[in-house]
Amino acid sequence: MEYEQGAENQPMDGNPSMRGPSESATHIARADCPHLLDPEWEALRRLATVIGEAAVATMLRTLPPTE
Repeated sequence: MEYEQGAENQPMDGNPSMRGPSESATHIARADCPHLLDPEWEALRRLATVIGEAAVATMLRTLPPTE
């Protein structure tokens, strides 16, 4: 799948029917990640300031909780 420059996690065709409702959200809320310990959550927040909240949200959606 091709992506536009600077449009992380958004397919070029932009077809929302191809994505679930949680996949369109790029905001990360602590309540969405109850399996994370406080230090892990803080590390993700710092990572989000470097690589972007959309990238971290994608990681949280696609990786299993053990990773």
